[in-house]
Amino acid sequence: MTGIRRAWALDAPTMTADESFVLTGGGDAPVVMPLPAFLVEHDLGLMLFDAGLAPEAAGDPGAVYGPLAEAFQAVFPEEFRLDRQIGELGFRTEDVRHVVLSHAHFDHTGGLSHFPHAQGFAGAGELRYAQQPAAHLAGFFRDQDLEAAAKISWNELPAGYDHDLFGDGSVTLLSLPGHTPGSLGLQLRQDGRTLVLSGDAAHVRRNISQTTGIPVDVDSVRALDSLRKLKLLAARPDVTVWVNHDPEDWRTHRAGGKQILG
Repeated sequence: MTGIRRAWALDAPTMTADESFVLTGGGDAPVVMPLPAFLVEHDLGLMLFDAGLAPEAAGDPGAVYGPLAEAFQAVFPEEFRLDRQIGELGFRTEDVRHVVLSHAHFDHTGGLSHFPHAQGFAGAGELRYAQQPAAHLAGFFRDQDLEAAAKISWNELPAGYDHDLFGDGSVTLLSLPGHTPGSLGLQLRQDGRTLVLSGDAAHVRRNISQTTGIPVDVDSVRALDSLRKLKLLAARPDVTVWVNHDPEDWRTHRAGGKQILG
């Protein structure tokens, strides 16, 4: 039998935005959003879900992201770099064999430069769209990250298809298109527990509970279907859905520390 040994929610940089930025019809209350990356140790290899901010931005996000860092009040301590955290857990970046990208926005792709050797997984059309996005959404994509992504060998997950990564039901890539063309989530199963990581299909829990999208969704119709999928999963008694940017979910599901499974 194979399966997940351990999984970690790595210490995350943060950005702050008004609720109306992450919830259509939301108010102006600030939401301090973690920008997470998750590391999964499986019997068949080490896997990363999302890659956070660029390592060179640690300690001074403005040096890399310019006015964007100031507008979103980015906080990125040096010790939150992916390579440092992976090293502290006893691994090397070279040990990461699989990188799963929830989508190609800059706060999820910054660390891809660490993993040119890895096998990548992204939703169908995601990286192509990132090269030529709609003009009003172009600021969400960073050329340097896309150049790093080009060095990775990518597998595309067709829209509507969920993929069992290791063939044992423990790690499943979930198709959740709409926020971007190829948005993905991740389902982790261990010892009867199922944990679903939302990616950016939802930014705050009210996206799911109210089936309400995000103003910058590329396809609002498909985005709502993806929220309905997450809502159905959350209704199961054996499933916990973690909305990855939601600060309250972050506090709740990480209450025991960095290690979340194992």
